[in-house]
Amino acid sequence: MRYVDLVAGTAAHGGDRVAVVGSGRRMTFSELDDRVARLGQALGERGLRPGDRVALLATNEPEYIEIQAACLRAGFTLVPLNTRLAERELRFILTDCKPAALIAGRAEQARSGELARTLGIRDVLGLGEAAEVPAYEAVLAGAGSASAVRNAAQTTDPDLISLILYTSGTTGSPKGAMIDRQAFSHRVLVNCAELQVGPADVHLACLPMFHIAAFLAYAHTLAGGTVVMLPEFEPARVLAALAHEQVTTTVLVPTMISMLLDSPALHDFDLPSLRLIVYGGSTISPSLLRQALKEFGCGMHQQYGMTESGVQTILRPADHDPADTEGLSSAGTEAVSFEVRVVDAEDRPVGPGEIGEVVCCGPSVMSGYWNRPDATADTLRGGWLHTGDLGYRDGRGRLHITDRRNDMIVTGGENVYPREVEEVLLEHPEVTDVAVIGTPDDRWGQVVTAVLKESAKESAPADAELQAWARERLAGYKVPRRWVRLPQLPRNATGKVLKHELRAMLGS
Repeated sequence: MRYVDLVAGTAAHGGDRVAVVGSGRRMTFSELDDRVARLGQALGERGLRPGDRVALLATNEPEYIEIQAACLRAGFTLVPLNTRLAERELRFILTDCKPAALIAGRAEQARSGELARTLGIRDVLGLGEAAEVPAYEAVLAGAGSASAVRNAAQTTDPDLISLILYTSGTTGSPKGAMIDRQAFSHRVLVNCAELQVGPADVHLACLPMFHIAAFLAYAHTLAGGTVVMLPEFEPARVLAALAHEQVTTTVLVPTMISMLLDSPALHDFDLPSLRLIVYGGSTISPSLLRQALKEFGCGMHQQYGMTESGVQTILRPADHDPADTEGLSSAGTEAVSFEVRVVDAEDRPVGPGEIGEVVCCGPSVMSGYWNRPDATADTLRGGWLHTGDLGYRDGRGRLHITDRRNDMIVTGGENVYPREVEEVLLEHPEVTDVAVIGTPDDRWGQVVTAVLKESAKESAPADAELQAWARERLAGYKVPRRWVRLPQLPRNATGKVLKHELRAMLGS
């Protein structure tokens, strides 16, 4: 197997089907295939060669899929950039990966042009009709027809890097995870298999496409389904799109699910087509899951994974029993083609109920980190991807994630896993968002500190009430001793709380 072409198969046998919806446009597979071929040829004509990097700074715009498909087909490496990053952060990534071209979204062209000038990026293209930099559409138009350029722009090397995904940087500087063609293909195929995607499916992409959630969109494209692009998450717009486009699948982080359930527009739309909500990215409480199951009336499908691996384990729809709190709190069992273990400090497997580091292997795992041989060797030692996550297997073999290894709190010689405390606090009916960290303490070394989102409700619980709630459910040393309230918890674009920012804010 070399790799899967995301578009060619459906274009050949179902070219009139709608492939992408976005920005007021509906594009068929034939149109998409033509544009993919033209882009690959055009970039080659502008001097790019297989292995060269193409950076993309854009929201969920309809061109996103064709750009990735063209890079995959022509052998270029796509580097999707987080539009929420500050200029300093973007400079770090662009300096690290040294792209030959930068493609700018409709709202990112002034910033992209300046970055390209100052960093010496030789080519910059702008999406949309009102491009402020050389127009992407003009470049495509000059590349000739798909039939003339397909073979000229295609290379078959399976080891070419198709994608560099920079880690979210929740604990420090981001690293670029390299995904080669075969790993890319396996990530797409795993999602096709696990989600049982087919040509009748319509997928709503409202998580940023620079995140690994993009593989769900790519799976729908490969299967001949339709992908509806929303540039940003806004509850009423999401609910309207789910209804009007007869969406069958979507992917959300827990914060988004909570926002949809709290939206006044929730009951303004009927969603008979929705069959599956995929979720992941951060802690979700069983109570929120129960509410989602009741309100949406569709299957819930949890994916646990990371940038370096793609999806590792899945809690499938059949496993979402509202009465099974332990099951709802788990990350499920292995995804197709994956092997997952929980190991001790010497990489020896531990028994059920014992906490250790989660490691995995499978064909979707990254090749390594761009320009980081030492980090690559450490993370992929022994042929297993070391995730840095701590967890355990329950008696039914389901994986439970307790925390990031670096987030563990040591208080008075006892280990506290923040996720366990967060899950207990989230069970309180008036707690909507919380992060637990360790902060310095002269006596205990660290104290368990709960950072909560402020509530304007008169019923908002006081510290003493929450302490009593936690004390009934946790060992005394796990109960937060310090309580902090903020208007919002700092999160990255995929919903993960930036705990290093909280620690810096609170002097840890």
